[in-house]
Amino acid sequence: MKKIVPVMFVIAIMITCINVAKAQQKIGHVDLQYILSYLPEYKAMESQLKTLESQLTKQMQAKNQEMQEKYQQYLQTSENMVEVVRQDKEKELTQLQERFQEFQQNAQTSLQQKSNELLKPLYKKIGDAIEQVALENGYAHILNAGVSQLDIVIYGDEKFDVSDLVLKKLGIEPPAN
Repeated sequence: MKKIVPVMFVIAIMITCINVAKAQQKIGHVDLQYILSYLPEYKAMESQLKTLESQLTKQMQAKNQEMQEKYQQYLQTSENMVEVVRQDKEKELTQLQERFQEFQQNAQTSLQQKSNELLKPLYKKIGDAIEQVALENGYAHILNAGVSQLDIVIYGDEKFDVSDLVLKKLGIEPPAN
């Protein structure tokens, strides 16, 4: 009987270890930037953003040119101006500079908002595909591993990278590695 108790204890520990090993969850990872780069919609989005950025840049250049011309004109004529006129011109130049800086900030905000607006449906589409891949392949968790400085995965074995499976789910043939 004394020999049976330690053997039973060892068998119980082994069964517990086997059950713990079976209960471990399968975790995969994706590279969202990699997936995005193969979506045709992403390429179209980049084109739209470049067009908007170009328009905003042209407007900023025009405003900057106007500001530079008025400043040069002020420099050439300021010595001969009456104090009240000079102060008025300086105030006008200061306001022009402030409007230019405000336009720059608004342009950057507008560009970022447009980018977010265009990315939202793409992230939804990718998220749905990731969810389907996870369910179909028994993954408990899929982590992101492709955004520099925002990686959730510090290390990921490539055999658990499901990015190509997600591309296939989206109807895109991934490149051969």
